[in-house]
Amino acid sequence: MHRRLLPVIALTTLAAAACAAAAAAAAPPSGTLTFCNASAPRPVTGTFVYTVSGPASQGGTQTFSIPVGGCTGRVFWNQGVTLTVTENVPAGASVTAVTVSGGASTITSTNLAAGTATVLVGSGQSVVTFTTQGPPGTPIPPQPCRVPNVLGHSLAAAKAALKRASCTLGLVTRVYSRTYPAGGVAATKPARGTVLAHHARVGIVLSRGPKP
Repeated sequence: MHRRLLPVIALTTLAAAACAAAAAAAAPPSGTLTFCNASAPRPVTGTFVYTVSGPASQGGTQTFSIPVGGCTGRVFWNQGVTLTVTENVPAGASVTAVTVSGGASTITSTNLAAGTATVLVGSGQSVVTFTTQGPPGTPIPPQPCRVPNVLGHSLAAAKAALKRASCTLGLVTRVYSRTYPAGGVAATKPARGTVLAHHARVGIVLSRGPKP
């Protein structure tokens, strides 16, 4: 009795495995999208609702609530699917840009006035970002000073870079250095990448060249 059942069980297992493999092979390739909500220099705050409309076979219409500065998790769609993404733009605000980065998904059209973009899903992991600005008259906060990398630059070039980074030239000192030529910036105080208040002073250390 047992000898007769073994071949049947084996055949059943093989058939199930073959069906599973065929189903996996038939599944269309997918890509992922992450949706992000960014603020323009004229800031907005709060949480916005985004509506993503796609084919019924892909879940139909979905909504996401995304705070300013936040993103959704990764959402899977089949490659080649076209989605319409719409931001529920707050009163007085306006969408200034819709961009996609990473992966092979593309934006095929936008209607910034309506807060809408059409996305063609491609391979890989893509991020779709809606940038929204506040109503006219919204105060624009001053940009912080982010100490730039000016190592090796002349004093004049370093001063210009500091100004572009919303920083102000502070105390200039000099040290001997074998790494940087005389007149080049050997260090900044504080170090590059440090974030300070708007127009904060940044010290510059210039090289005297090698010590005699």
